[in-house]
Amino acid sequence: MPVSTRRALGAVVAALGIVFVALGAWMVVILGPSGEAQFSATSKAPGAVVIPPEVLNAVDVPVQITATRPDGGSVSIETAPSNDARAILANSAVTTASAVHFPDGALDLHASGAGALTDLSRSDIWRLAAKSPGSAQLMVDQSKAPETAVVTSGDATDLGDVTVTLTWANRGWFFEALAVATIGAVLAVFALNDLWQGRALAVRSDVGETKTSEAAV
Repeated sequence: MPVSTRRALGAVVAALGIVFVALGAWMVVILGPSGEAQFSATSKAPGAVVIPPEVLNAVDVPVQITATRPDGGSVSIETAPSNDARAILANSAVTTASAVHFPDGALDLHASGAGALTDLSRSDIWRLAAKSPGSAQLMVDQSKAPETAVVTSGDATDLGDVTVTLTWANRGWFFEALAVATIGAVLAVFALNDLWQGRALAVRSDVGETKTSEAAV
């Protein structure tokens, strides 16, 4: 392989290794040892907050839903098959979680509908449920996906101010990020070492040629 080509390839590999180190280290810091990704938003619109399967079941890892009301009122979180949840909500006023943004932790919410909310506690469609004053938490596995989660006051009373937080935790993500950083470090070290040795050989070669030319003169 020509020396110039080898140097160019070494520079590319070194740069790629440095990128891997930066990306992996960044992910390690963000995720932490628990491999936790958290997304949160506050809904000010009346009605219920709906977390559809596109968000709830986006990752094959259990997700913890936390809903908090600053006024200390009752909060209820339920999950049900998406078709059943959609049918019972009908045209009720709801705020739907449409997307999450990593790594800034934002959760997109969009309000729709204007109908009155029915008392969801009277329905038997819910698979999981949690209710508590002020703040409620519910861990949702992915065994029954697709599902929809609904956050309400526990009756037909509208929620006017509630903060919803979704948390996914997978330690495997932390170790994957650590592996990326390690692989990047190995690539960068080997490539930079090869470049340095190639430069040292080139310098010695130039020095040798210079001495040969001087001796000939």
